[in-house]
Amino acid sequence: MKLKFILLAIVAFLALQCSTTKDTENQDCESIAEAVVIDVKGQTETEVNKDLILEVFFPVTNGCGLFNKFIETIDGNTITVSVEAIYKGCICTMDIPTRIASYTFTPAEAGLYVVRFKSSSDTFIEKIITVN
Repeated sequence: MKLKFILLAIVAFLALQCSTTKDTENQDCESIAEAVVIDVKGQTETEVNKDLILEVFFPVTNGCGLFNKFIETIDGNTITVSVEAIYKGCICTMDIPTRIASYTFTPAEAGLYVVRFKSSSDTFIEKIITVN
């Protein structure tokens, strides 16, 4: 009788451990975070209504990190840009890769513009753009 009870307990335990859905289906494996900019490359001169492409380099905290979008704040001829990264996936490599995103600046008027890319909470990488 004791053996039957032990076997019944083991079978019940194993049955409760089985799941009809994968554990990852129940997890939220997507998050968004601000990324800091470590470098910006590109031309610093353009013409009115002509796209100027700047390459923006930023690290992400693991292999699942990707570029999501740029967030811009415009104050006259000064544009402050921060990078938003998105992390998709439950299983990610534990490296810190640098990603590259293309920032497009299309000026409507001639003049000098300052494009500031956020590199920490209070420091920026600035590009002064001349628009003819």
